[in-house]
Amino acid sequence: MNTDRIRKIRNHKDFDDIEALLISKKENVIYSLGFKIESETKILIPSNSTNKFENVIVFLNALEYDQAKEKIENQKELSEMTDIIKLPPKGNEFISKKVRDLNLQKVGFEDNYITVKIFQEWKKIFKSIDFIPSSSIISDARVIKTDDEIKKMKQAAKFGELGFQTIYENIKEGMTEKELAAMAEYEMRKAGSNGPSFETIVASGKQSSFPHAITSEKKVEYGDIIIVDLGAIYNGYCSDMTRTFIFNRQDSKIDKKKAELVNIVNECQKFVLQNIKAGEKGRDIDKLSRKFFKEHKKEWASRYIHSLGHGVGIDIHEDPYLSPISDDVLKEGMCVTVEPGLYIPELGGARTEDLILINEEGFEYLTNMEKYYY
Repeated sequence: MNTDRIRKIRNHKDFDDIEALLISKKENVIYSLGFKIESETKILIPSNSTNKFENVIVFLNALEYDQAKEKIENQKELSEMTDIIKLPPKGNEFISKKVRDLNLQKVGFEDNYITVKIFQEWKKIFKSIDFIPSSSIISDARVIKTDDEIKKMKQAAKFGELGFQTIYENIKEGMTEKELAAMAEYEMRKAGSNGPSFETIVASGKQSSFPHAITSEKKVEYGDIIIVDLGAIYNGYCSDMTRTFIFNRQDSKIDKKKAELVNIVNECQKFVLQNIKAGEKGRDIDKLSRKFFKEHKKEWASRYIHSLGHGVGIDIHEDPYLSPISDDVLKEGMCVTVEPGLYIPELGGARTEDLILINEEGFEYLTNMEKYYY
């Protein structure tokens, strides 16, 4: 567990309204612990004002207990503020008794994660507890990245760039999209990645006109537009990037419409990045990208059918969002993707995506590979 992260969570303004926060979601557990954990784990974090308990309580099953206990105890400050409990076989019943014994009345929970079924079960078990929706407490903590988190994401981005370069440098006519994706994922793993941050997308030819195309057995052909959307995980943190290129023989004539499509998407991203900075709302930045397409290629503008971008961190999609309905305000320390795209039936699609860090000057690239113009 990272003591700075725990303090960040406990110092949230909404923590004054609850006595404790119960964390269940795997990604939130990983954030709070500061290391990866696979099995179900729950964490109970006390508010600064409660006098019912002082230490953070980590409930671990037998599969995780020894390893997690060692990691926590190796950090003196962390060990002093943490109680580690090994769960018996009926873990949920044990946790409910422990929480009841603490005589808690107001407990925050992850309302954007806990299902209705689980919530109803909790209401039966914890009859005296008022559960308060508190997802914003931990999501607000996670959205501003620390230097350590940024360092991990930069390394994940390097692995992603390696994956793309592997495809670009080794592609041959007749190879399948699946072959190319597998090559990229293998090289990222071999270099030190913990795995892909999502299923690698290689979309060629008409497949590229589907925004979330499923990598298939289709064989790539000369003249295909090819979208490669991939990312890597490093020590729990994700990267995400997309490049589009036209696979062609050297000196062969390139279809002008395909070239125009790839170029205009690159230019849209360039325009947005010139205007992105802390203080801007996600929906306003998204609006700029739509305005660009309407002004430069009106007949294609309706084929921009997804949002401009999203936050990245432990999750591949997390706050903040750059979308037409987003009220999220960009702040220094946020990591977001900027990924305009156009998808034209019978012609193909193009998407250009980079992962960036919002800072005082505007932004810093976390992924920064060549973009292909024709």
